[in-house]
Order: sequence, then C-alpha cells, then structure tokens
Amino acid sequence: MAITFNCPECQHLYRALPDKLAGKRATCKNPDCRKVITIPQPSPTAGLSIAELGGIVPEENGKDQTPLPTNPADVEAAALAALSDSAQEKEETAAEGAIPMTCPHCDHKWTEPAAKAGKNTLCPNPECRQRAKVPEPKKGAAPTDWRTGGTNKPTLAKENFEQPDDVMSAQAKVVSKEAWTEGGGAEQDLEPIPLKRRLFVGTLFAIPVLLIAAGAWFLWNWRVDRGETSAIQTAIDEFAQSGKDELSPAEAPICSAILEIGAGEYALRSRLEEGQALEQAFNHFAKAQTELRKAGQADPKQTAGERAAVAGQLAVATLGLGGTDEQVKDRTRLRWVPETVSGRPLRVNEKTHNVYDELRKTLQLFQGADFDLRAGVARRLTRELVKAGQVEVAMGVPEMLFAPPEQAEAKAIIALEIYRLDRGAEKPRQVADELKGKLSGRTAGNFKPTPVSAQTLWLVLETPKAPTIAPPPSGPQVADPTRLAYVGFYLLKGEADKALELARRPGGSLGGQLRALALYADWAPDPGPAADLAVSAITTQTKGKKDAPPVPSAVVFRLAQFSDSTSLINE
Repeated sequence: MAITFNCPECQHLYRALPDKLAGKRATCKNPDCRKVITIPQPSPTAGLSIAELGGIVPEENGKDQTPLPTNPADVEAAALAALSDSAQEKEETAAEGAIPMTCPHCDHKWTEPAAKAGKNTLCPNPECRQRAKVPEPKKGAAPTDWRTGGTNKPTLAKENFEQPDDVMSAQAKVVSKEAWTEGGGAEQDLEPIPLKRRLFVGTLFAIPVLLIAAGAWFLWNWRVDRGETSAIQTAIDEFAQSGKDELSPAEAPICSAILEIGAGEYALRSRLEEGQALEQAFNHFAKAQTELRKAGQADPKQTAGERAAVAGQLAVATLGLGGTDEQVKDRTRLRWVPETVSGRPLRVNEKTHNVYDELRKTLQLFQGADFDLRAGVARRLTRELVKAGQVEVAMGVPEMLFAPPEQAEAKAIIALEIYRLDRGAEKPRQVADELKGKLSGRTAGNFKPTPVSAQTLWLVLETPKAPTIAPPPSGPQVADPTRLAYVGFYLLKGEADKALELARRPGGSLGGQLRALALYADWAPDPGPAADLAVSAITTQTKGKKDAPPVPSAVVFRLAQFSDSTSLINE
C-alpha cells in the first residue's frame, strides 16, 4: 500500500510513500513549515502489500512504479529523500530560474542564469559575439510593503508626479510675466518701498564702491607724489652739477634758491608720510636761505633786487610751515611762535623750530633792498598772517624788516592791511593811538620815508586830535604825500573812481605818482586802469629825455604783477 497524507501543520500533500516509512519521524519539506512530523500508517484501501507487489509501489493516476529498498537504512534514506525536493522539482526550479535571451543582433536564442539578471553578457553565437544585457525577471506576486508602495525606492523618496500644464505648482518660485498679467497681478496696487529701505540698500552697494574708488585714488596720488618728488630732486641735482656753469657766481645761487623754494612748497602740499613732508619742506627752505646768502656775498650790489624778490617769495613760503596745535602735535607743521616749557621761556640751549624765528632769518636777507620792495613784502606777509589768525606775528614784521626811522610807516602799512581784512579789529586802533603819540609835535621830515600811511590810518579810523602829515588835496596840482595818503583813504571808503582820479592828477614826482597807482592796483577791484596809467606816465616823463626822473624799480615790478602785458617791463 502507498501512504498518502497531509502535513498536520501546513496541510502539504505527501503521496505514494512506502509503507515501511509508517511511524517514522521526518521534517516537513514545505519551506514555510519545516515542522517535525510522524508519517501515518498506510490506508487499508491501498490494496496489496509491498511484498506482494515484489517491492513495486503503484502510484496514483497510472504513474510509473518505483522499486522500494529492502534494507532498513535504505528505507530511512528513502523517507528523507521523499520529504526533500525531488530531482524533477529541482530541475523545474532551475528551469524556472533561467532567463531566456534573444540576441538583438543575430536573433540567437539561449538562456542565462537568474544571477546574471541586469548584467551584460556575450552572445554565444560564434558568428556574433555581441554584447547584450540580461533582462531582470519579473517577480512573482509578493506581499506589497505598505512603506514602499511596491517600489524599490527609499521610504522617503520624493515622487515625480506628472502635473497638468494648466495647473501652477505650489513650489514655483518665479512667475512669468504672462502668467502674472493673466492672473490679475498687474492690476493690483503694489506696496511702495519705503525711502529708508531704499537708502539702506543703496548704501550697501555704494559703500564698497566708494571704498574701492578711494583706495585707487589714494594709491594713484601716492605714486604721483613719489614720482613728482623724485623728479624735483633730480632737477635740483642736475642743476647743481651742470646748470651753474652757464650763470655768473652771483646768479647761480639765486636760481638754485628758486628751485629749493619750489621743492619746499610742493613738499608741504604733498601727501607724504607723517613728518616727512614737514622735514623736506624745512630743509629745502633752509637751503634756499643759504643760496641767497651766497649770492649776496658774491655781488651785493648787482643782485640786490633779484635777491630781495626771491627772498620775498621765500618769506611767504615760510609761512606754510605754521599750523594748528593738532598739526603741531602730529608733527605735520611748526609752531608759530617760540613755545614755553612749564610756563617759562626756553633756555638758550633749548632750540626748537618755529615760524617766527624762520621768518626772521629770511627777512634778514633784505639788507640793502629799497623801502618800496620791503613795503610790498610786508603787505603780502600781513595778509597771509591775518588769514592764519597770527596778527601778533604780523605786528613783529616791522622790527624784522625795517630800520627804526622806517618803522612808523611800516607799522601803519601793516595796520591798514589788518583793517582791510577785518574792519572791527582792535589792533589798527592801538597802532593809530601809538603813532599819534609818537608823531605829535614832530615834523614829517624826521621820518624816512614820510609816514603818509599813518595819515590814512587816522582818516579811516577818525582818530581824534591826530596830527596832519599830509593836507587834503586841493587845486589841480597835488603833492606826493597827499596823493598817497588820500588814494588809500578813498579806496578804503569804497570810492575807487575818486581814488583813480587823484592818482592821475598832475603834480609831485613820477615816483610818487607810480606809488599811488601801485596802491590803487593793490587795493582796487580792477587793477587794469592803474597799470595803463603807469605805462602812460612813464612814457610821457622819461622817453627821449636826458634828465628823466628816476623810476622806482620795485614799484614798477609790483605794477607789472597786476598787468596782463609786458608794457611796464619794456618801458
């Protein structure tokens, strides 16, 4: 008889088992069960016994009979083999695992094992041998994992869902102009951006641009300054080596002094490092002083005028060394006057540089120059010092530049310049009172030159009980003191036409008339008429005359500075 039964655990069907296996224990071959079970006794309806059948067990459905082993050990082995996968099932499983292949190049057909799924292989056709990819077999119906949804993607993978063309994505960041217009966005009123926010955004963009521009500008100017400074020093060195050969021993130092003055002025305006500009300017000015002294020693008389003119320019340039207390602290400028230490004056050996002492050294170069030239320098120095707020330094110029008999006129000249720049200044009134006490009861002849500027000062300040040095103009003729005193008075009152008429009125000397015209050119808004009248007066009184009156060169030089032609110099 054959034993046919179902596994009591998983109901797996076992058919045509030998009767001798009855009562044996074996493991269920169902991979999902694998429980140890006991083979039941054969069914009584199975027919003949095994012995009667000669060791052949008939199978159901007319299948071939299989000889059964008689040895107990073989019977045990047969039971275990019956519960395991049969060879036919293994072949069927292997056949089911094979992947059919068709070469896309030669249509050759063959199979590949399932392990090669998704990999490349070569066609076995010797005439082809092309590469082909083994397709992945479709998996059987397996339980769907609710986490993956039947896909091989990660659990949190983002799905690419196809969206209709007429639907706007919620993830859209930029809207096209057409969509914005069609959606009615163009019809909406946009909220204006506040001015504060605009300024803030503009500042964020402007600050880096300005910083870059400022850095480039500074770098460019620094390179220019270094280049120009080097060029100036090269010019000075070349002149010292070969330029002096074409000049006389008295003229060469004057030209060298001019170069040094220009170099010093440029150093003060340059953007060199802290203290370097001041040091260079001071050294250049000191060298200019030395060169002018050399010129005076070589030929004192021949070059007196030239030396005085260059010295005047040096004196004005020296004022550029002075500065504020902050600049003095930063070592970019010098003090104007000698400093004190702990409330006491400096000792003899405590030497410090200051503008007052440097100016005194420079003005000593004017020895031998005529009064008119020194008066012009005094006027110019006073203007610059008043602008710098150094009135007291300006009041020290007469002592530096003029002899004692000349100081009355010199003080009046400087007081008038202070009054022109500051009508409410107290210093001109103090000078007026001082000169009134000094000149009262004395004739003008006791002073050289006549202090006619003191008369002008008393007139504009209406000083009471002031002496009369120059009487008011009367008649067609006018004397030199009256002309000079009242031309300045009319100009300070704003009556330029009246001053010009008085300056051109006949009488007096050619030098007196030219001095009045020079004063007019210096103080009037338009100096042109004075220069033209000066050319006419010089031509009329000197041209073709053997006994022509002397012409003051310093006054003509001053008038030429206000003229736009060379007529005065030529005359």
